[in-house]
Amino acid sequence: MSYKNQILIFILLLQLLTSAFAQTANVAKVILMRGKVTAKLPDGKIIEVKLDQPIAEGTVLQTAEKSFVKVIFIDKSQMNLGPNSEMAVDNFPKKEAGIITLIKGQLRSQVTKDYMEMEDKTKSKLYIKTKTAALGIRGTDFQVNFNPENQNTALITFEGKVAMAHIERNEREEKFNQNKLEKVVSSDKAVMVERGQISAVNLNVSERAMTPTLLGTKQIMALKENETGVKESTDSDKKQYRNPLPPGADSTIFSSVTATKAPVIETSTKSDPNGFFNNKTGEYKLPAGSIIDLTTVNIIPPPANAAFDVNTKTYIVPESFGKVDKTTGEYKAPEGLKLGHDGKFVVVDADAYIKSQAVNKEEKKEEKKEDKKEDKKEEKKEEKKDDKKDEKKDEVAGNKKIEGKEEAKSPANSANVTQSEEVKPLDNARAPASASEITSAPAPVAAPPAAPPVSIIIEVPKIYEARPEMAKFVDQYAVVKAPPVAPIITDTQRNIAQTQITKTETVRQTATDTGTTKTTTNVKIIFNAQ
Repeated sequence: MSYKNQILIFILLLQLLTSAFAQTANVAKVILMRGKVTAKLPDGKIIEVKLDQPIAEGTVLQTAEKSFVKVIFIDKSQMNLGPNSEMAVDNFPKKEAGIITLIKGQLRSQVTKDYMEMEDKTKSKLYIKTKTAALGIRGTDFQVNFNPENQNTALITFEGKVAMAHIERNEREEKFNQNKLEKVVSSDKAVMVERGQISAVNLNVSERAMTPTLLGTKQIMALKENETGVKESTDSDKKQYRNPLPPGADSTIFSSVTATKAPVIETSTKSDPNGFFNNKTGEYKLPAGSIIDLTTVNIIPPPANAAFDVNTKTYIVPESFGKVDKTTGEYKAPEGLKLGHDGKFVVVDADAYIKSQAVNKEEKKEEKKEDKKEDKKEEKKEEKKDDKKDEKKDEVAGNKKIEGKEEAKSPANSANVTQSEEVKPLDNARAPASASEITSAPAPVAAPPAAPPVSIIIEVPKIYEARPEMAKFVDQYAVVKAPPVAPIITDTQRNIAQTQITKTETVRQTATDTGTTKTTTNVKIIFNAQ
């Protein structure tokens, strides 16, 4: 063989090896994108991503604002990296589970069930990790959000199941392989997040991942449709709140008398819609119907007097605590407020906030009136239907009565009143954890001086205050109240008070000595506050 032919064969073999290496190194391909997306390659080179761009192991993808990128992996699983997000493709072998690290932002994934050539089908087929949490996936549709500012990780499952567990503080800087990640998501501290549920690792509350709870219905539906995370809002500023109590619902669920009247779906505390906190184990769960702020990855729980929707088994977070965009699923803080990374509200426009609270109160009054009218109409319709059914039954049985007797035995006059007649529209009262009364809306505050934003008091849901073991939530979700200003009492008022007290004590002692009264006689002094 000539020297020239040897060189040609060598070049051909080199090309074949290079091609084979490229095929094994590239584990994904870009199939959809919008805006600006960059990739940091394994060799450190940074490039702008284009459609059909191959993605190799070790690549870090990053999106700009209002941008996203969707990639498909060798197992046909798809991942969508949302706006202002960053993820690393750590490892993605054919016969082992892949490892993806979400560095910041939002990752939406649809993972296939049986495509990968894995030998052990009982293990997770994909692992997604953040700095504080690990997820094990075996085929599902879910979304992960991570905020590097507070290191909060949240997981929302749309279909299937996802295992989630926290990563110990002393292990966060370590490198994780498949075996180590499987141990984390299979530990006794892991939780299984199912369809419609949310879990989170919030180190300000507990080391452990939160026991899954139902996400607010409107938010879970909107987020499921907003796969890319860049969907534009079509919401108007018109108030969206409605009383979720349907006509004919069991009013005992809404009773505000005692905590025992709170709705219970199952006997297990983990299914309790009111949530719980175990101070010994660190297990906890926020009330069903909680909503999430995707930016700060803080979860906003319903207040203790929030209305309960018997159809979805969730509480409704009132708009005084913020609302959810029905198109994008994003959380919006109350007008004039901002939700910080620490989970506390800060005033950014005091005038707008005070005005919005006043508007909320007036609108709620009008809504309650409308709800009562609608409920009465529904009750009348139900009564008419019941009357017609009874008449037909009487005709078939041949037991027609005289008109007077029929009225006496009709449902409207019977002692056994129907459920729809017993139920009265309620003022959106959630069964609280205590009999004491609370307000869901933050207390109005005076306009602050033109200075840095100041904290505002947000009422903590009573479930946290009523249970001592929930005290940790107070630090997370409520701003410390400013000390009350001492009332100003003039010297004249003080002298009058002292004179009255001295006179009263003399009268009381004289009465006691003569046996005409008891020493427990109460005295009340009232000043005209002007």
